[in-house]
Amino acid sequence: MKRLNKKQIESIRTLANKGVSLNHIANELNLSKSVVYYWFRKTVGRKIKRVIINDNLREEIGEIAGAFAGDGNFYLSSNFGYRIRFYFSKDDINYANRLNRIIKRVYGKSANIIIYKNVRIVDIFGKDIINHIKKYLNWTGKKVYTVRLKNEPSAYSREFLIGFCRGLIQSEGWILKNNLMISCASKDIIDNLSESLDILEVPHLKKIWKSKCNNKLRYSLFFNRANTILFIKKIGINIKNMPPSGFEPESQAFPKL
Repeated sequence: MKRLNKKQIESIRTLANKGVSLNHIANELNLSKSVVYYWFRKTVGRKIKRVIINDNLREEIGEIAGAFAGDGNFYLSSNFGYRIRFYFSKDDINYANRLNRIIKRVYGKSANIIIYKNVRIVDIFGKDIINHIKKYLNWTGKKVYTVRLKNEPSAYSREFLIGFCRGLIQSEGWILKNNLMISCASKDIIDNLSESLDILEVPHLKKIWKSKCNNKLRYSLFFNRANTILFIKKIGINIKNMPPSGFEPESQAFPKL
């Protein structure tokens, strides 16, 4: 932590006692929020809401893990600590709002929803939150290629698996001609999803295809119309996603189950 001089410390205390917010003090003094917070808290008490995790919400926790595995990331911000983000289509308003409600239920604090170009981002800070997510997921190197469940799907409750399947497919899946499909760069996460669906008794077909954009392999699951309806009935989704770039359905010759 940056060492402050006496004048800076006194300024923080004076402004805090006047009721000036933590953000405004940091901006006023040109200091990071994390540096100001130490003296701010000593002056007026805790203002950053503590994360209280509700581990009884197994389905909701599974859904957060699935959504993060599909299209989430985190990084250490110099000003605000650990920043966790979930990425969705700009038009996916309903699911972004739903995930925010789930985050509030599990962690006791709401995320921010940011729109950047064609992306809708669910954005939240908290070391405790990312550590909790990492209790259920593991990856090495680039997450997109190696992310997987920490344990085999059979080790988790049915409720967790329902949430996991919903979160992952909601973030990475799409529906084309009444057929539900999902494609990921990580073979392990698709294997986890397939095994979870076997436990939940939702038939599907595994397939590998090569992206026309970068020539890399994609690991996929496909559901015919009847099994798409079964998935929606058992697990529930509301997908507006388009197929990923480089995906050409005519060249893939989808087999029927």
